[in-house]
Parts: sequence; C-alpha cells; structure tokens
Amino acid sequence: MDTERTSLLGKSRATGSSQANLVRQSSGLQWDPVRGRKAATFVLLALTLERLAYYALLANLLVFLILGGNTPKEAMTAVLVVGAIAHFSALGGGWLSDGALGRYWTLILGLSLYVVGFAMLTAVAGGILWSNTHASLPQLYIIFTCIGIAAGTVRANFPSFGAEQVRHGGGETVRKFFNWYYWCVNSGSLLGVGLLSLVAQEPATIAGGFLAAWGGAGAGVTLALVLLAAGKPYYTIYRPGSSPLLSTLRILHQGVKGRWNLRKSNTHSSPVVSNQSNPLSATAPSWLDYAKMRYGGSHRDSTVEDVKKLGSVLILLLLLLPYWLVFFQIETGFQEQGVHLKIGLAPKNTFNIPTSWLSLFDQLFILGLIPFLNGVVYPALDRRGVRVTLFGRIAVGMALSLLAAVSAGLLETVSMQRWNSGHHIEQIIHNRTYNASDVSVLWQVPQYCLVGMAEVFAGVAGLEYVYSTAPKPLQAVAMGLLSAVEGLGSLLGTGLIGALSPAWIPQDKDHFQGHLDYYFFLLAGIQGVTLVGFSISLFLKCCFSSGNASQSDVSRISNVSHTPNSTSSTPTVTSSTNTAISI
Repeated sequence: MDTERTSLLGKSRATGSSQANLVRQSSGLQWDPVRGRKAATFVLLALTLERLAYYALLANLLVFLILGGNTPKEAMTAVLVVGAIAHFSALGGGWLSDGALGRYWTLILGLSLYVVGFAMLTAVAGGILWSNTHASLPQLYIIFTCIGIAAGTVRANFPSFGAEQVRHGGGETVRKFFNWYYWCVNSGSLLGVGLLSLVAQEPATIAGGFLAAWGGAGAGVTLALVLLAAGKPYYTIYRPGSSPLLSTLRILHQGVKGRWNLRKSNTHSSPVVSNQSNPLSATAPSWLDYAKMRYGGSHRDSTVEDVKKLGSVLILLLLLLPYWLVFFQIETGFQEQGVHLKIGLAPKNTFNIPTSWLSLFDQLFILGLIPFLNGVVYPALDRRGVRVTLFGRIAVGMALSLLAAVSAGLLETVSMQRWNSGHHIEQIIHNRTYNASDVSVLWQVPQYCLVGMAEVFAGVAGLEYVYSTAPKPLQAVAMGLLSAVEGLGSLLGTGLIGALSPAWIPQDKDHFQGHLDYYFFLLAGIQGVTLVGFSISLFLKCCFSSGNASQSDVSRISNVSHTPNSTSSTPTVTSSTNTAISI
C-alpha cells in the first residue's frame, strides 16, 4: 500500500527517496515530479482536443451524409465503419509504437494523419474536393479510413505514453493520471459535441455549417499536434523494443502447429505406442504449451503462461459485445430516431435543438457519476464491509444498457403511434424537410443517461479488469484486444443494419413505415440473454468460492495442533471478525 499520495497536477511533497526515482530520458534529461506534471499536462491537453474532434465527427457524420443524399442505411453504416476502423487500427498502432517508432513518434504520426483527414473532409464540405457527398461516398471512405486509422493509432498510445510520464511517482500517481485521462476524454467529447454540433446547424446550409464544424475539428487536432510537440522537452521517451503483439502471434502459431503435428503423429501410430512414446501425455498439456521449449517450441514457460492469461480477458471482452452494440447507438440509431422527433423547444419552435446534443447527457452523467461513486458511494459501502467487485459493476452496466435499449424502443413505439393517429409535423434540419411526430426529442434524455450510467459501470470496470488482469508485458496487447472487440461490436452493428434494411430501417421519408423500435428491442434481447448468462456464471462462481472457503475453514479447524507443553488441551482458533460482502 502506498504510504504517501502524490498529486498529479498539483504540488507534491519532497521525499527522501525522490533522487532514487529519477530516470533519464533518451535525450539525456532527468525526470522529476515537476517535469512529470508538465509532461502529463501537455499529453492530457492534446488528448482533450483530439477527442473533441473525433466525437464531433461521430456525432454529426450521420446528418452530414443524409443531407448529402445518402440513405439512413448508408449513413449509419459509414458511422459504424469509422468506429470499427478506429478500434481495429489500435492493434496496429500498438505494434508500431512497441516495435518500430516508439510512443511519442507514433502519436505525432497519428495526429498528422488526423490533420490530413480533417483537411480533406473540410474540403468536401466546402465543395472543393467533391461537391456531392452521395456521388462521392466511395471516395469519402478514403477520408474515413484516414481518420479512423489516426484515431486508432493515438488511442493505443495516449494512455501508455501519459502514464510513462508519471509512473515514477508511484502507483497512486498513475491511478490519478488515469482518472484525469478518462475525465479529459469525456470533457473533449462534451465540448466537441456541444459546440461543433451547434456550429454545424448554424447557418442551416451544408456548405456553411459543416464547413465551419469540420474546419473547427481540424483546427483542434492541429493544435493537439502542436501541443504534443511543444511538450517534448519534458517527456520521458523510451526507445521501442520487441513487439509483444508479434511475440503473442508467434506463440499462437507455434501452439496450433505443435498440437496439429501431435494429432498427425497420433493418427499414424497405435494408441499403445503413442502413450509409451509420449510420457508427457498424462499431463495433458494445453495447445499453447506446444510453444514452450520443452514441448518443441521456442518460448519460455513464463512467456507462454502470460499469453494464457489473456484467455480470461478475451472471454470477458466478448461478453461485452452486446453492451457495445447498444453503446454505438449514440451515433447511429438514436440519431436516426432523433431527427423524426420534434426538435423545436422554444415557443413557436424558434429554437431547434441539434439532435446530437442529446448525447451530451451521456457525457454529463459520466462526468458527474464517476466522482460521486468514487467519493461517496464506494467509500460508504467500504465502511459497511460491502465490496463491489469488477464483475458486479459489469453486470450492473449490462442491466443499464438493456434498459437504455428498451427505453429507446418504447419511445419509438409511442412516436409511431402518435404519427399514425395524426399527430405529426414537418421540420427542417439543415434545409431538409423531415417527417416527425409531435413527441419531443427531449424524451430521448433517459436512454442517453442510461447509456452513460452503463459506461460508468461496465465500460470503466471492463477497462480496469483488462489492465489489472493482463500480465504486465502484454498489457499493450490486452488494451489492443479491448479496442478490437469494440470495433467488432461496431462491425456487428453494421451487419445488423444491413440485414434489417429496408424492412425495419427504411428511407427517411418512409421512416414511420419501418420498425426502428423492433431494432432497439432486438438489441435489448441480445443484451438480456448475455446478462442472464453472465449473472448465472457469477452466481455459480460465488457458490463455488463459498464452498471452497467453507472446506478451507473446516480443514483449518480440524488440523489445529496442540503445543506439546501446553497446560490446556483445548485448541485455540483465531478468526477475523471483519467480514466483507462481495457484490
């Protein structure tokens, strides 16, 4: 346990061991607490600006593409593809930094690619590059790929690079950095969606509003690049070494190859001969064990065992796929629903709320709920001996995600009923007329809040589980897997949309002849089935752990030994009176 807490962005106390914590950068400069705080500040500011641009793009891209003549299916698919590219390319970004460029230069490369991508998108909005977005949708995917790769590259390296600047201050300092990291991610999202969504709507022309919005996002990533470069004198920069991702892939390959060769050899020999010639068969090695030196591989036992531990991480990440399916509705399904709800708020509808503004409630809930849970709820539970486990928090997040999908489905059902009963309006968004019901778009607030609450529980707990469970040499690989599974969730969402269009998700003009509500209920059903299975596994694990604990207590009591010279024949058993209930 740390005996002293060090503030990340505030002044820290001088300690007698401060000289022992000094390290050298590749440039020859020494690291100290003040330099570490300055370095972390530059990293966090650059991160905030990068997230501002990225989330502003995701929040407004669907409307931008629909205004350009694309169908809801094409627009929703494009948004999900951008997210998928961003998440999958994180694996490549991690490999590039670990095995070739190092984290600093990989971040510089990623932000530079960002600048190029937004410059091209701004040119499209201004009619300079491609004036008709529908006709140029294949060309637009070049831009989306550029921005997606840039986002994945920086996403894979910002957390680790920032933590490297402060890790010599102790574990508490690193934890505080990650708290600030998550805060800055959502602050950037809040600013990007709040400010640039309003800019995109005013003036109400695609060339004017989106020209300024994409230009502002491009200016943000340009400033992020400048800030990251400006902080170089303060950074602790480590040279790249061997890539853990490549080592992991080699272990997987050798494990599969070794197991395959064993099966081939067994098919050509009798069972008696096989058992006699393979004395290790009784130990039943797993397929990954064949990557170990003693089984014919080229890797140490410890390295292979580290890769094995990634199995539990991957299983949990796959269980979170339905959660990500619902989460990505913030930029897709919820947006498509919002443009067909009444967006006029002031008397006589003199002010129209941008539909992407509703996602601000997601960020606001995150920014408010995290300090409340960490500062009030969790300490109160700790004082009462109640420990909320990571799996318990994930289960709560899954339940909240289910409620978010149900809430969206119910709202869509009510909206369709109002439309069919004659309570419909026409509203103009960016000079385009939309058919809408008279149900206010503010009724979407609960579903956005539920998604935000789900992220605080399932999203944060999932990240913490991956970081704490993965072996230290493979933490970069584990973080890449986390990002890749998020990307897989985005791709699955794309597949669902393709399969359900145009029956459930038709053209905008025929929105109320479709069944977007069925789509939301389907997502809720998928999440519900996963939650039930996850809860059953948790219950069985809890019962199994309790059974083992009881057996251990019985064994401990029955094996109490008496002291030979003791005057009393009654054994003494000391037990702890402090109990904790795990949820």
